[in-house]
Amino acid sequence: MRKTTNHFTRILEWVLGLVFLLSGGGKMVNSVGFGELISSYGLEWFSILAPVVILIELLLGFLLILRLWPRFATLSSLLLLIVFTAAFMYGHLVHGIEDCGCFGSLGQQMPVWATYLRNIVLIALASYAFLHEKKSNTTSLDKNKLSILLLTGIMAVAFFWTGNTWHPSSFYMNHFAKPHPLLGCDINQSPIGNYLQVVEDSTYIIWVFSYSCSGCINSMENVKNYENVADRFVPLAVTPDDDGRKRKLLQFPYDPIYVGNALAGFIEVLPTLLYVEQGKVKFIIEESVPSIYSFKSNYLGMSNDEILEQITTP
Repeated sequence: MRKTTNHFTRILEWVLGLVFLLSGGGKMVNSVGFGELISSYGLEWFSILAPVVILIELLLGFLLILRLWPRFATLSSLLLLIVFTAAFMYGHLVHGIEDCGCFGSLGQQMPVWATYLRNIVLIALASYAFLHEKKSNTTSLDKNKLSILLLTGIMAVAFFWTGNTWHPSSFYMNHFAKPHPLLGCDINQSPIGNYLQVVEDSTYIIWVFSYSCSGCINSMENVKNYENVADRFVPLAVTPDDDGRKRKLLQFPYDPIYVGNALAGFIEVLPTLLYVEQGKVKFIIEESVPSIYSFKSNYLGMSNDEILEQITTP
């Protein structure tokens, strides 16, 4: 009977390990996107911890798969699942989040009830695995030298890969980095004025992007929610799409203006989002587009109540 229980516990550890590996791996390819997801939960300042969370998920996944310090790994997995579930519950109830983004680019949006059910099942599995791990079950360093060496090598690769896809969000960059050359400029007197003439009594969001830019494509879902943020939303594409095929494949609802290389020297990072008010560029967001909640909160200075009122008002 005990042998059967041990086998079942081992299977549960494999299942949990694979879940954490898929979750961490899906976020690792776009860690900056995961940071913006954390911001959309109303936890803007915690988004700086996005790479740390990704590496913890990957580490726990490998510890469970390789059976290194299994009691520690199962307990840590249980606690992390509880934290993730609590964070999603907060985001859902307070900020209307419906997509937990748990698996990053590998995941598909699930109904809210299915997300809760999945997390409850995973918490139950982690609880069972932890309770049925022997307290005396420790890992011998001599016996597992090869596994520990393998883990060290894999985590080193994961560390550099995650760092390669992580950049501090524009919220932090705009507070600490040097100003963008277009910041405060009259938009009609800039190269963008050759494609768009703005009026002072209207607000504009201008999004400069490329169909071949992974950061742009990853930001498109957020951008689709920006239609009513300003009086006019204007996308400018630096890559052509003559037949509209790319736009249809990405289900992008706008017809961008093709600008080619005309903005070179002024726009150096893609994507770049400019918010124009009274004819001047008020602020600029580079590298990724934040969630609509983060944008309204951090850039437009709206309170949580004002944002929720906009969401709930038909």
